[in-house]
Amino acid sequence: MNMFGWRIVFLIGCGVLMAGSHLAVAQQKDQPSFIDQAISNSQPKMVKVFGASAGKVEGFATGIIVSKDGLILSSQGVFLDGRQVKVVLSDGAEHIATILKRDRETQLSLLKIQATTPRFFELSTEAVGEKGDWVIALSNAFKVADKDEPVSAMLGVISLRTTMEARLTKRDVAYRGELVLIDAITSNPGASGGAVVTPNGKLVGIVGKIINSSETNTRLNYAVPSSVLHEFVDGKASVTKETQPAMERQDVEFGVVLFKLGGRNNPAYIDRVVRGSPAAKAKLKSDDMIVSIAGEKIGNLKDYAESLKSLRAEEEVLMIVKRGVEMVRVRIAPRLKK
Repeated sequence: MNMFGWRIVFLIGCGVLMAGSHLAVAQQKDQPSFIDQAISNSQPKMVKVFGASAGKVEGFATGIIVSKDGLILSSQGVFLDGRQVKVVLSDGAEHIATILKRDRETQLSLLKIQATTPRFFELSTEAVGEKGDWVIALSNAFKVADKDEPVSAMLGVISLRTTMEARLTKRDVAYRGELVLIDAITSNPGASGGAVVTPNGKLVGIVGKIINSSETNTRLNYAVPSSVLHEFVDGKASVTKETQPAMERQDVEFGVVLFKLGGRNNPAYIDRVVRGSPAAKAKLKSDDMIVSIAGEKIGNLKDYAESLKSLRAEEEVLMIVKRGVEMVRVRIAPRLKK
């Protein structure tokens, strides 16, 4: 950073990133930096996405405009599973979005609003940005903006381009494909779907969904590359798409009876496993303590009940239970509650 002579100040809560030269701070107001220009040029191409929530799972995300006729890229999430999804443009205009398609492996979604959107990001078929390049991540992390307020900006560096396989017995997330690791803390609630751009405004990719390790309590900061986004929008990606409209929340269960003595703040210990249930097929046992479902930490009975609200019947999730001193990972698909 010294080679540029920049002093960086982050004001994330206000959605502002400012940069000033060591030699000419006073000139900052009259002569915007290339970072300021990249941020201001990107803001009109950003949207805030609002939808359903469930328990501790947030009901909001970020999105980017990718066409002049209202196509919007965002991430997957519970916010898409409510009765409607609302998109707010940079000028505060609100639109109801149609979900065109969703993809489990790359955790992407494509939305459409009935509006003209002349400012949009161009999707590249080639990789944008290399290891060591500066990037700017823009997102509605922590829902700091809900109308015409600007989204937050964060400066970082590309650490590595790599590929992640969806080895679901090893990780707490369903993601498979190319990704760009970023040296910036982008893995925050609501940030997924935000734009990651170069200082000259080219789209590197969008902020990926939170990848959280329930064992080490760490998160991975990454972007889904522009080339992957292009394939998804263009329909050439060799992955399974979900094209059905958003569904109502379902009442589901795993087929376990939990210890309830002492109230809802007690740990989620399994008292009994129902014969023939998903829990029985996953070989869960009495006295197993449920510690994580679909990447969400389960601290007590209340957390367990809330986590069920974000799940759908027959869709597998990763569950982690503590069995004695051992942490056991199982793939389990809930069923409709009987």
